Amino acid sequence: MQLSEEKIREACLKTIARELDLPLEEVKLDSNLRDDLDLTSLDAMNVIMALEDEFGQEADIEQILELQTVQQLVDYLLNLLQQPKCLPVSPE
Repeated sequence: MQLSEEKIREACLKTIARELDLPLEEVKLDSNLRDDLDLTSLDAMNVIMALEDEFGQEADIEQILELQTVQQLVDYLLNLLQQPKCLPVSPE
């Protein structure tokens, strides 16, 4: 199932607002995660875990921690979720 950018954006904004206990209207795509939303390392881990649960896909925590804005997070998730999932190779 392919998720649209709009669905990913909406889920990302809602998850960040919920995890940071902020009103949804305060979370904008151009919001800086640390400067505007006061995202701490612990908050980042909670957001990442919630998004992994939301999308059923494991994210690269190191890469996510380098992101600056909500839009960069949305772009990262969009790219991650559009990649085909690799099936494990069974030994013969």
